[in-house]
Amino acid sequence: MRSPSQSGAWLDARPTGGGSGACAGRTRQQHDWLFSQGDPAVKVLHLAPTPFFSDRGCHIRILSILDAIQHSGGQNILCTYPLGRDLPGIDIRRIGAVIGYEKTEAGPQKGKIIADLKLLFLGLQAAFKERPDVLHAHLHEGVLIGWLIRMLLFWRRIPLVADLQGGLVGELADHGFFARGGFFSRMLRLAFTAVEALILKLPAHSFCSSGNSEKIFREDYGLSNRRLTRLDDRVNLDAYDPKNVHTADVDIPGNTFVVAYSGSLLPIKGLDVLQRIILSVSKRRTDIIFLLIGYPTDLISTFIEEHALTDRVRIVGRVAFEQLPSYLLLANVGVEPKRSASGEGSGKLLHYMAAGLALAAFPTPHNREFAGEQALARDDTPEALAAHIETLADDPLRCVRIGQENREKIAPYSLQSGGRVITQVYEQLGITTPTLSS
Repeated sequence: MRSPSQSGAWLDARPTGGGSGACAGRTRQQHDWLFSQGDPAVKVLHLAPTPFFSDRGCHIRILSILDAIQHSGGQNILCTYPLGRDLPGIDIRRIGAVIGYEKTEAGPQKGKIIADLKLLFLGLQAAFKERPDVLHAHLHEGVLIGWLIRMLLFWRRIPLVADLQGGLVGELADHGFFARGGFFSRMLRLAFTAVEALILKLPAHSFCSSGNSEKIFREDYGLSNRRLTRLDDRVNLDAYDPKNVHTADVDIPGNTFVVAYSGSLLPIKGLDVLQRIILSVSKRRTDIIFLLIGYPTDLISTFIEEHALTDRVRIVGRVAFEQLPSYLLLANVGVEPKRSASGEGSGKLLHYMAAGLALAAFPTPHNREFAGEQALARDDTPEALAAHIETLADDPLRCVRIGQENREKIAPYSLQSGGRVITQVYEQLGITTPTLSS
């Protein structure tokens, strides 16, 4: 557990720049003035086929995009599913309850098709009434819904933009959709590959969340540079300033090295790997405690009880996203146990780094590019990730130094820089509202 002196030693990294070549040929001041002057603001209708906001990674990315647009002077309207919680300052419009759709965690559910049909009608109603300047669709289903709305209101010529957090086929593979193998699974994969290729042709422009997903969309689906922009996850750096955050009250003994995990506690997110790491480390070390922040907790709770690990693990469960910094600031290291075929980025790494944590992750291309070699295990096995954690625990001062460097490293990933990337694309699509023409 970090001492107050270690926390206070963190550098207060401030936003310093944009991302992915945004605003080329224009100064930052000129760009911000161009997007923020005039009245009314650029009106963005978001379509999110998910129970926003449920304090998990997919929703945190959507929230960061909403915040980035708002920071740049835009006006957001979000159409989404029920069950999620409302957030202050965001115009959220929800479909009615759907029979069979009852969970907020990631993964397929009954009632999904009905929910999407309801979202189509809600989005169409909002688009007709609000006259948005752009449709911003989230996830592949959102793109289909957005395209249908655009076609039904064809005379409006509303541009459609997509935010794709990863590849559809890869995500289905992560969920075990093709796990049975054989001819049928191969045909099913080919069918979904064709569907994904079609979806990617629908928006005027797409954002992706990582270099890995960018590579998939460019090389596997032939998306051109002019129709694809990488938009890494963003974070509010001020929310992780130790001077402004009171750490949470968790029973952690002094002089204990704390390894934090935040996110969905599901196999698709690396729960099986996380369990093996906890078991491996706990057999050898009594000075390391794992702090688990997320849900659902039933699988991990059963595992902890079966292996008598209650003294080595603290299960916090679901916490409001706004409270996440108060828990991460208790830790020394943040762990990412996920190995994904979808190309999806890892937003949790960004929040670990904002909290000034050292990192423990697998040597994937995204993790290597984003976090650097010092964050990576020697190979992609749980044993290697456990060994990396123990190495960090053996040198706490080095761990603090790495955390400080990580905090500095993410300065370019501010909400403001994300807003500039997004609004640059909007301008390229020819949005000519009073806001942009002032």
